[in-house]
Amino acid sequence: MFRAIWDVESEIRNELHPAEVIVWTGQPTAWGTFVFKWPDVFLGVIFSILGSILLLPADNRVVSIDKPAGIPGIIFPGIFALIGIAAIARVVFEVIATSRTAYAVTDRRVLVIRNMIRRRVTTIAPTAINVVEVREKWDRSGTLTYRREGDGDSVKKFGFLGIPDVREVAKHVEELRMTGKQAS
Repeated sequence: MFRAIWDVESEIRNELHPAEVIVWTGQPTAWGTFVFKWPDVFLGVIFSILGSILLLPADNRVVSIDKPAGIPGIIFPGIFALIGIAAIARVVFEVIATSRTAYAVTDRRVLVIRNMIRRRVTTIAPTAINVVEVREKWDRSGTLTYRREGDGDSVKKFGFLGIPDVREVAKHVEELRMTGKQAS
């Protein structure tokens, strides 16, 4: 299936309200996303190796594993291997999806636009942002995470993964958050 080249700026412009001003736009980097998700890869590799070792016969002098006979000897190691493969595949999908993700901070809200298999736009109002957290690397890139409180006790975390100059973006989101608090 052929997909047209994704024009980030036109996608963001399509989401803007009249008289809304863009303060910052950006896209995540694949490496930044991988660095943020590396624990999932690590656990996925461990689960895959553990499941594979338990599935394969080990009748050698190095490793001696007593496998349960019958169906449980196949199902439980198979579940471990599938969980590991799924964790690794999820990270690979996220890294690929970074090329089809755009972030925007406007004078009224925060936007996260993803256009991988289906188009999905997440809009966060400034009054919904309670805490802004910054994880910065040595090259000033990093991850910006912010919390959004919903109805009742629900709290959702959103973030801009792998963005350059994370401090500048945090400043814009914090200014937006403070203007939202003053208006309410």
